[in-house]
Amino acid sequence: MRESSIIARGAFVLCAMLAGTSCVDGQSAPPDVRATGETAATDVLADSTLDRMLREIQPAVERTSGMRAVAPLNVAVTDEARLRSYLEAQMGAQLSDEKAAALTSVYARLGLVPEDLDLKGLLKALLEEQVIGYYDPRSDTLFVHDRVPPDALAPVLAHELVHALQDQYVPLDSIVASFGERSDPVGAYQAAVEGHATYAMMEWQFAEMTGGEADLTAMPDMGPMLEGIDLTALGDFGSAEVLAGAPAVVREGLIFPYIGGLLFLQRSWTKLGDRPLPFRGDLPRSTEQILHVDRWIEGDSPTLVAFATDAGDLEVVRASDLGEFETRLFLREFLDDQARADAAAAGWDGDAYRLLRGADGEVLVWVSVWDTPEDAEEFAAAARDAYGVRYGAEPGRRPTVEVGPEHEALRTDGRTLVTIVDAPPGVSVSTRLTEVELSGN
Repeated sequence: MRESSIIARGAFVLCAMLAGTSCVDGQSAPPDVRATGETAATDVLADSTLDRMLREIQPAVERTSGMRAVAPLNVAVTDEARLRSYLEAQMGAQLSDEKAAALTSVYARLGLVPEDLDLKGLLKALLEEQVIGYYDPRSDTLFVHDRVPPDALAPVLAHELVHALQDQYVPLDSIVASFGERSDPVGAYQAAVEGHATYAMMEWQFAEMTGGEADLTAMPDMGPMLEGIDLTALGDFGSAEVLAGAPAVVREGLIFPYIGGLLFLQRSWTKLGDRPLPFRGDLPRSTEQILHVDRWIEGDSPTLVAFATDAGDLEVVRASDLGEFETRLFLREFLDDQARADAAAAGWDGDAYRLLRGADGEVLVWVSVWDTPEDAEEFAAAARDAYGVRYGAEPGRRPTVEVGPEHEALRTDGRTLVTIVDAPPGVSVSTRLTEVELSGN
């Protein structure tokens, strides 16, 4: 669930776990959203320890991030009340009540969250639990919460400094706006931006520990250690009660930009032998490219799937996409075999869904395109089994999962599609509502 652009504390947990030092939970407010209200700070520390620390680490962080500052940066401290006000403004700018309700309906229909979930309340609680520092691009200022102890400031500053440098190089907010209502490229963008900040922070910290330079591409692949790790179980890094109790699609979506983005950069930069910034011309366009770096390196962009007809008398509650990452999470939720779930999602090449509402209830139409017919068949078989578990205790509701090069009269180029229709018992859904057109790739 990526629409909120809220990132979990993973960077600082990973920093401590891998570098063997004491870090504090933290989270950057997304650099792509300008707050609508004023950002208040208790003091701009021009001559303070905080400001001196920023100046001391800035040259090293510039080296590890591959970016040099082109304009001055400011640092300030904020307190609990003012931080809460800022976060509420951020959430208000990103997630309306209507959008939160629509997202909840989609993920509830998929069986990933309870139908009565208070999404905005959950995200607000997560923010208040996790955030201790952020970068505000509107004022070009790094803000740090006044509860952060002095010996934990450096990694917070290093991570947020990278976001400040990123903001000087590219208009990150414009990039996100270009995606429209598509969710999957937002997830890829977040992984590129947060993964880069985490990567640069960790290299900086390793260099501080060893007294020399650090190169994560010279290390063994960190995937076996990090993929699947339960960050909420690491109690030495502050409270994670809200994060631990959140639905998996929320929890994993918050952690993915840190871990997925970090692994994406380590793997891609190791293969390339170079370090192209992952959020400029070579911005990853899908979570598939984050999960499989060869597809990013080879320029294998996703196919865009668009519904070809309007919904008629039905209300379109929400229309977007899931991407490989959330398709994987859906299968993982209901299949006992995680390896099977991941393999079944791995042939993804594009998808679109829309949740429709009428007098007879909600209908979810989800159409995906796959790399090969075999990939489509593998996903369809896994999806049928997942839905069997999803609705095992609910008589009569059995979504249809169909495979085939559908809609030959439309622009599908004979590609193999998987069309899923999840409708109330006894409700017939017109095939015209499942018609799609493909573009790109």
